[in-house]
Amino acid sequence: MKLNEQLKKMSKKQKMGVLTIGMVVLLVGSFGYKAYADNQKALEQERIAKVEKDQQAKEKQLKTDTEKAVNDLFEKAIIDNKDAEKIAIKNDLKDDTVKKVKEQYFVEKTNDAWQKVINDSIVNADNQLKQIDTAKKAVEKVFKDNKVVNTDQKNVDAAKNEVDKIKNAKAKKDLSDKLVKVKADIDKQNKTKEDNKKEAEKASQQTPEAKTTTDNVATKNNSSEQQVADATGQQTNQIEQQAPQNDNGQDTGYYEPQGPGTNNGTGTNQNVAPTDNGNTGVTPTPTPPAPEPTPEPEKPVGPPAGWIVPPYPVGSNELWIWLDANGYSGFDHSDGYIRPY
Repeated sequence: MKLNEQLKKMSKKQKMGVLTIGMVVLLVGSFGYKAYADNQKALEQERIAKVEKDQQAKEKQLKTDTEKAVNDLFEKAIIDNKDAEKIAIKNDLKDDTVKKVKEQYFVEKTNDAWQKVINDSIVNADNQLKQIDTAKKAVEKVFKDNKVVNTDQKNVDAAKNEVDKIKNAKAKKDLSDKLVKVKADIDKQNKTKEDNKKEAEKASQQTPEAKTTTDNVATKNNSSEQQVADATGQQTNQIEQQAPQNDNGQDTGYYEPQGPGTNNGTGTNQNVAPTDNGNTGVTPTPTPPAPEPTPEPEKPVGPPAGWIVPPYPVGSNELWIWLDANGYSGFDHSDGYIRPY
């Protein structure tokens, strides 16, 4: 039976009862749906809040990890530090370490102020490493394999300029110590040149005196030689004058010594040749006295004009350095003296 027919047969009172029950059912259903809807909405809001909270926690952790990784590149925290530009990277920082931090935390094209600070700090560390590498290469031009390889002042100054730009104290000291050794070598060379110059000036000042001494000795030697020659000539003349001659003026071949004169009563002295045990009175010709040996000329004091005593052994590297420092290209040497040219 249809609902309409049933309602027609019901009394008014019955109809009111059914209507009341229907309204109650409707109201109960409405309230139940609203409660369910409200419950679902609350659950969704709770889920969204949890997601947002988790996201915030992740962002906070990422920020913490980022700042820690970047700060670890430097000797002290650089993020939010007003002296960030003065802070040096850590000792012996490796290029690979900076590269990994950059790959993880560097963000291209960002407008976030905090991220820009992170980017700038990473670039700062990278630039400091590059400066150390540049300075090392400059120093290697003058000091390599634990020895000085070049003393050109321009190269030394260029290396020092690059080392001065390094912020890390340890790296700066290591390279500066090498430049100190180069400077010590340069100072040693300069001192050697200065000493050689002083020796050359001293030798140059002594040369006129040595020349005067040499000239005096040469004059003395010439005088001695002339005296010997004169003495020899006088002895020869005396022998020739004493040699007897025959009636034709020829030398008889024997020498007749002059004895003490006797007075023959005419007022003149007459030389008488002694006799030898009843012989003819002719005595054997005596051997003429040997001439006195020519004295050796005195050795000149000091080197001849234009020659000097070498300040260093002949053939030594020090002597060549001295010659070069004083504008000479070579030298002659003899009897312990040299003549630079």
